[in-house]
Amino acid sequence: MSAVETSLQSGSGRWAPFVSLLNCPLLPLLLILTVLFLLPATLSAQAEETQSDDSKAPSVTAADQSAELAKLVREKLAAIPDPRTLKREDLAAVFIILDEGIDAGRDYVSQYEDGGKEFSRVAVDLGRLLILNVDRHVGMLAQAAKESGSPMTAAQRLGEQIYYLQEVVDLANSALAAGDLSQAQQCRARVVLGDALLKCRKQKEAAAQFGEALKLDTSEIDVDELRIKEVEALELAEDYEAMVKAGMNCLENHPRSPYLPHLVYFTHKACRHLGKLTQGRDLWRKWGPTLTAGSKAGAKITLPGREEEPPYVVPEGKETDFAMMADRQGFYEGFYQLALGEKEAALQAMLKFNDDLYERINTGETLAMPTKTYFEFQSVPMAQRIDVLHDREAPSLEGMTWVQKNPADENSKVELRIFCDSSRGNNRQNRFLDVAKELEQEFSSEGLSVVWISGILREDR
Repeated sequence: MSAVETSLQSGSGRWAPFVSLLNCPLLPLLLILTVLFLLPATLSAQAEETQSDDSKAPSVTAADQSAELAKLVREKLAAIPDPRTLKREDLAAVFIILDEGIDAGRDYVSQYEDGGKEFSRVAVDLGRLLILNVDRHVGMLAQAAKESGSPMTAAQRLGEQIYYLQEVVDLANSALAAGDLSQAQQCRARVVLGDALLKCRKQKEAAAQFGEALKLDTSEIDVDELRIKEVEALELAEDYEAMVKAGMNCLENHPRSPYLPHLVYFTHKACRHLGKLTQGRDLWRKWGPTLTAGSKAGAKITLPGREEEPPYVVPEGKETDFAMMADRQGFYEGFYQLALGEKEAALQAMLKFNDDLYERINTGETLAMPTKTYFEFQSVPMAQRIDVLHDREAPSLEGMTWVQKNPADENSKVELRIFCDSSRGNNRQNRFLDVAKELEQEFSSEGLSVVWISGILREDR
């Protein structure tokens, strides 16, 4: 007999049932049933305790989730540096940020399009991220096509770009249509829409969006950049009247701009397109000295008509733009004088421009490539022809014998120099250019060479 049984038997009779139970062969089964009976109550108590603990923690609502997602999109966009300052070693990290931002933005749009509090803002941010990514996207498609043995044509690349950017156009239009954006955010939306349209080759629509954006609160965008964008878009849209108006407005009212050299140049181009020769010449005479003064780092320049105002300090890195455009002043002085029929004034302007550049070269300066191009391929040849050929008797135009040697050089081929201002000429100009090309092809064997000073038909030649 075990010690337990001895102890129980020595006790009172009340222990007898338990002694019998110990000897019962069904004891293990009874114990299992007892545990199963008590387990639900135990689990229920634990669940209630867990629920009690959960109730103490703050619940995450759908609104909180959407706000966090919207915040993530904003943070990813803000983390991308100015594309103009990027280096090759920065690209891998930037691509990761772009991918994460685009994924988060698309998640938000798909989940909260019908009720997201920040849908419009996220749509604008996502649109900007997509614009920043479009060149990479098309480049990856082109590389894949090349590796597959079927390289994409330029038209196919443009088609892929337009297809990709349609998402941006839709997002921006949806954000504007919602009517819940502040003026500053409306401005951002219109700039995003304009940038997308410009890349889709819809220049007129893009210019209209930039113009509307300038009427809004511009505190959250680079307004100086927006102004030059509008002028450039107007040129691409061939709306030269609006272009010269916008350019002159910027120069008169907003000249304190890091894009001042480009404003001068684009406004001059508008004058040239419209044949406003005197206005174009006077524009360079007025702003040329200012551009020259700003061609050194940290230069403080006095703006024309604003002599009583504090000088404008040229931003770091922008002095090269001032120098590049300042170099063009001398050439365009001669250009406009020649177009106005003032041969002697044009020749003197060209000679002065050339002599100044020769002197700089002799002192060891390396000319910027744009300046070198103007110098070697335009200014020097033009000065020579003005000096040698102007006022000389032209070759006879009778019969087919008019193709003659260059009167300035009997040993040279006949050369027909065509000075043309733009590849976007009107239909009348285009017809003339077609005839000139046919003429060169027909008489090239006899020594005729057509030279396009502005490189207007560079792709065709």
